[in-house]
Amino acid sequence: MIKYLLPFSLFFSFQVSQAQLPVSPDTIYRFIKEHSVYRNTVNWKDIDNGFKERLFAAKTTKDTMKSLVYVFEQLNDVHTQMYLDNQYYGHYPAYPDSVLKTLNPIVERSRQENGTIRTVLLKNKYLYLSIPGIFAQGNAINEYAQTISDSICRYNRQQLKGFIIDLRLNSGGQLSSMVGGLNLLLGNNYLGGAVDALNTETRKFELKKNNFYIGDVQTTSITNTCAHDYSKTPVVVLIGPATVSSGSITAITFKQRPNTFFIGEATADGYSTGNEYFFFGNNFMINLATEFNQDRKHNIYKNSILPDKFIKAGDDFDKLLNDEKIKAALLWLANANPLK
Repeated sequence: MIKYLLPFSLFFSFQVSQAQLPVSPDTIYRFIKEHSVYRNTVNWKDIDNGFKERLFAAKTTKDTMKSLVYVFEQLNDVHTQMYLDNQYYGHYPAYPDSVLKTLNPIVERSRQENGTIRTVLLKNKYLYLSIPGIFAQGNAINEYAQTISDSICRYNRQQLKGFIIDLRLNSGGQLSSMVGGLNLLLGNNYLGGAVDALNTETRKFELKKNNFYIGDVQTTSITNTCAHDYSKTPVVVLIGPATVSSGSITAITFKQRPNTFFIGEATADGYSTGNEYFFFGNNFMINLATEFNQDRKHNIYKNSILPDKFIKAGDDFDKLLNDEKIKAALLWLANANPLK
């Protein structure tokens, strides 16, 4: 969602470098304070003082932006992004070198595979479907959703006994393409929704007539090339530390689905929030975390999404049958009972 804003009344008054900022930093601070999904988790009096000190000491626009980054550090908000003149500012989570050694190759692989939908038939009866990050706008939203749906429909219904949906390389992007394309597996149901800082649902996620709705807004318009109903067919969802943003939310839409099992590692902590774009002038934008997300049974996910079976590392995206998580998925599928 995109919102255009007029400046608020000033909250603080300091002499700082604002040559590039279209509004005062205290206006931005007040907006964060009123709209962040984490606003009820902190002591704002302490943050007020810390922000004032940093803003008063700021000598450059970069220093001013660092004072706003400080706010997100205190909120422990790693998902919000600020852009000033196309330069990114945000609170990066810190990882030890031992974690980065494993994480960096997966993150790099996820960048390489953005937008590339991959299917492989395993054991002649289980469809492996890799859904990476999808960054799409306009007609491309439906094109990606249609591609995912078509990749499922090209197989005979009697042939497919289960699915492996791989979200380990999903770096986020266009949620509608992902969920809309997977409609045959998710079914025409309420899939969960977004909740505010008070845990009140603000928007529903639903599939109706095989298309994805956010609230009352239809966000995809595709036609399945088959009439198969896989909404109760066994599904394993693979997740991991590079699963973020819309990838995490896509995983949540599978939570509480019948005959569904999650394998892998926890998704990236703090990256399952719903974010909204807010523009202040022509050169400054905040992609602010304003919502958490909940599943079909109203379980709210404020941190990571956890697997049912934890398997650390062992990923092999080139030789799938050597992949430890896929081995575990095939074992679970072999023992799953299709629901009627």
